[in-house]
Amino acid sequence: MKRIHKALAVAMMSVSLISGAAFAQNKPVEIQMWMGLTGLAGETMSKYGEEFNKMQSDYKVVVSFKGQYPEQRAAAVAAFRAGNPPHIMQMFDAGSGDMMGASKAIVPVSEVFKRAGLAFNPADFIAPARGYYGLKDGSLLSMPFNVSTAVLFYNKDAFKKAGLDANKPPATWPELVAAAQKIRSTNAAGCGFTTTWLAWIQLEQLGSRHNLTVGTQSNGRGGLNAELNFNNPLYVKQVQTLVDMQKDKAFVYNGRSNDASAAFQSGECAMITQSSGAYGGYIRDAKFDWAVAPLPYWPEAKGGPYATTVGGASLWVFNAPNRSANEFKGAAKFLEYLKSTPVMTDWAKTTGFLPATNAAFKYLTDEGYYAQNPRAAVAIGSLANGKQGENTGGYRFGRWTEIRDFYHEEVEKSLQGKQSAKDAIENSIKRGNAALRSFEKTASQ
Repeated sequence: MKRIHKALAVAMMSVSLISGAAFAQNKPVEIQMWMGLTGLAGETMSKYGEEFNKMQSDYKVVVSFKGQYPEQRAAAVAAFRAGNPPHIMQMFDAGSGDMMGASKAIVPVSEVFKRAGLAFNPADFIAPARGYYGLKDGSLLSMPFNVSTAVLFYNKDAFKKAGLDANKPPATWPELVAAAQKIRSTNAAGCGFTTTWLAWIQLEQLGSRHNLTVGTQSNGRGGLNAELNFNNPLYVKQVQTLVDMQKDKAFVYNGRSNDASAAFQSGECAMITQSSGAYGGYIRDAKFDWAVAPLPYWPEAKGGPYATTVGGASLWVFNAPNRSANEFKGAAKFLEYLKSTPVMTDWAKTTGFLPATNAAFKYLTDEGYYAQNPRAAVAIGSLANGKQGENTGGYRFGRWTEIRDFYHEEVEKSLQGKQSAKDAIENSIKRGNAALRSFEKTASQ
């Protein structure tokens, strides 16, 4: 009898082990994706992860917010060094040079799709994004997703209150200054103008809008040994203009990143230079009549205005010890879903980011979306249809996130009256070039 019970116990244990193994085989492979989006855009990205999981059972995508882009970048570096980075990470444009320099940490997205046996054509993406995140051989390092550019949002109600033409937004910086001063003198708003993303808009987009270099070697795209050279008088003039506008709150500084957005959305500031990706949030939350206009330009600059340059972020695939082929395939499957036309068109309509693929852009155009929503069309006109020049295609520098902060710190000193606008630019360049030399020593290590 004891032998029978023992045999039965062994048999039951075997069944349990087999069942456990079968369960393990059926358990979906987890794919970690980190994003740097908040608000409506973050909610929408999380929704896509949930929808993908409902469509299939082989993979489970977990979308996580790890802080805004700079904080997320730092977290990803630490995670890679610890051997457990996310499978996919949304990295903003400023981090592209760092990601390229860390070649051991990433697998180019074209290669990821190739390994997964999935079709992938870089030519499917709109030219500005394809050029920014691509290599000379036409392949893509990362997949463009939340594509944006810089535009001017303005409060039409505040313009009317100030006696300004609400259907004629300022096209040039002198016109913007005059409008901001009129808004303040009539008390139509507590602040005439503010800006988000100080370095991205007031330095990088300014350069593209006037076809000016930020650095040598084709703005860093031609090699590691680039030198920053944004000491053109126009860059100095831009900083000085912001300093001068502070005196009567024609300009109010609200921080380095996206914090200023709340000042416009609440009606406190009547104008804001901002990412076109803010469009969806303002539609949902702004309680006044507003419109969108191209980024202002300085009329004295030769040949202008030129196109603005691409911003936003792309999706990178991380390498890691013992990362399986099935994990890379899962990452490719989710990226394939994200670049599908239904997702891309929904993303553009919901958030205001530009469609990253030609197919989605054609779909939206053909169905009359941009004709019916002219505010959403402004960014496309500025980025893709604007006058192109040799310096409108973006930049690619290592440690650019730090270099942006050098610019922030130096401009903030000028805004506080601690140094001249010229010194702010010169000091930014000096500190930035030192960072580039340091980056060269560590790139690809």
